[in-house]
Amino acid sequence: MKIETIIIFLILSYFTVSSYAQQYKVEVTYVGNSGFLLNIGDKKILIDALFKGFEGNYELPQQVQDKLTNAQAPFDNMNLILVTHAHGDHINPDMVRQHLQNNPKAIFASTQQMVDALNDSTDCCIGFNPTKEKSESKIINDISVEAFYLPHGPDARIINIGFLVSVNGITIFQTGDADFDQFTFKEFRALQLPERNIDLAFIQHYYLIGDSLNTKFVREAIGGNYIFPIHYHFTTPAFDSTIVRQKYPDAIIFQEELQSWEMPDRNNE
Repeated sequence: MKIETIIIFLILSYFTVSSYAQQYKVEVTYVGNSGFLLNIGDKKILIDALFKGFEGNYELPQQVQDKLTNAQAPFDNMNLILVTHAHGDHINPDMVRQHLQNNPKAIFASTQQMVDALNDSTDCCIGFNPTKEKSESKIINDISVEAFYLPHGPDARIINIGFLVSVNGITIFQTGDADFDQFTFKEFRALQLPERNIDLAFIQHYYLIGDSLNTKFVREAIGGNYIFPIHYHFTTPAFDSTIVRQKYPDAIIFQEELQSWEMPDRNNE
């Protein structure tokens, strides 16, 4: 009788562990430039992915644009759409509007500046207005989102925010187009990002190429178990994966749009 009880317990434990692992599966798909799709358990998040790019430089492939605007797989049933700032290599307002029409359950969140520009009269758009001294937090579709004002540069006309997202036990940080020159190390370290135990850190590639101060910002003021270079296009210097890997050999780098990476199960690491 005792043996039968033990066997039943082990079977139930197996199914419980299997369900837990499946629920918290983490997959990252590169969309283009700084755009990524995050599948984390039962939640789907897009960051800086609804954009077209610029003719003559880099344009998101048309088939990817069509899937985005029509909310087709893998971009169906999106829970949250995040945009760090109002530049054309990160957002196209018409694509956002079309996606929201085709996926009315999704919530769009960005700077208040971007939300005002969209001029949306529904409740599907949420604006953030953090200051350099104080972040702003909201719960959106059961996803914790904290926005940090991270200046794009000395010209403050276009507001950039970085996002710290926590969902299903996973924490993600995305810098947007933050300019580290607008912070002293002490100021940036005061954001206390390493204390958030970041799992996935999305950081501009040019801060990952070896400069000692940038390395200090990344390793001591951001952290992250997995580092993802962002901004594959539209930058000087141009993105060079070889140089990034010299400093961050385990960085997650994609070769083409819609390529995916799955985070290893923590229990199997």
